[in-house]
Amino acid sequence: MTRTRARRPKSRQTDPGVHHITFDPFKRVLVTLVGVGGTGSLVLTHLVRLNQALLQLGSEGLHVRAFDPDAVSVSNVARQNYAPTDVGRNKAVTLVERCNLYAGTGWTAYPSVFTAQDHRLQASHVVITCVDSGSSRRDVHAALTTSPSQVHYWLDCGNDARTGQVILGQLPGSPTADNTVRLPHILDRDPTGMTGDDQSGPSCSALEALSRQHLFVNPHVALAAAQLLGELLLHGQTATAGTFLNLTDPVRAVALRGPTEPARPPTYGAPLGVLLAQP
Repeated sequence: MTRTRARRPKSRQTDPGVHHITFDPFKRVLVTLVGVGGTGSLVLTHLVRLNQALLQLGSEGLHVRAFDPDAVSVSNVARQNYAPTDVGRNKAVTLVERCNLYAGTGWTAYPSVFTAQDHRLQASHVVITCVDSGSSRRDVHAALTTSPSQVHYWLDCGNDARTGQVILGQLPGSPTADNTVRLPHILDRDPTGMTGDDQSGPSCSALEALSRQHLFVNPHVALAAAQLLGELLLHGQTATAGTFLNLTDPVRAVALRGPTEPARPPTYGAPLGVLLAQP
């Protein structure tokens, strides 16, 4: 079956309180993923599915760069997206190779810490952070602020034992659509994210790893992140800018509303999702 690129409508309806995407999702979308552990390893595999959907709609799809300096440990196998045969290998290299073999992508793995130099070498439409400490988040924030005009969105994922959050934001100086209110990033909304040191080393056993965190808190956070990014890329807009999760509460997920001021849609045309409704 031959895939054809659908025609874009010339205009679309503008809803109040909706944030419109600041770049053209029909062109190749550059994504930088920082951290390929409990949440990041699951986010990366969700990106494979999102890439397939974008390609089917005529987009050029995603190109992902994944950064993580750590090797897979025995205790990682229970809670992260790795197999026993992966133990000892670098996390980013292992999972990116698997995604490339599965989906035919040409994504890139970096077995290292993400730095300001990495950010300056290649702009990113979206930077996704899946780090587990205040100091790591400080380092990423410092790297991004060296050249904020090179990143459109910062999607931060975080969690503790049984709660988590996903925040979609923009840095001061990031590209914005006309009349669009800048989305506050994670450190705007929660300055305490700047505090804290790296947690002690990796768990020495699966029992310790499972006792520290709920087994399914990372999958919940990863799916919320993928859903939010998918809404932005597939529909060209989002009415929410984040999600808060609590696995011990009867209400497991609460959405964070997006901007309260209307924004004019960008001039490059309709969101990809509109094409799904066309005959």
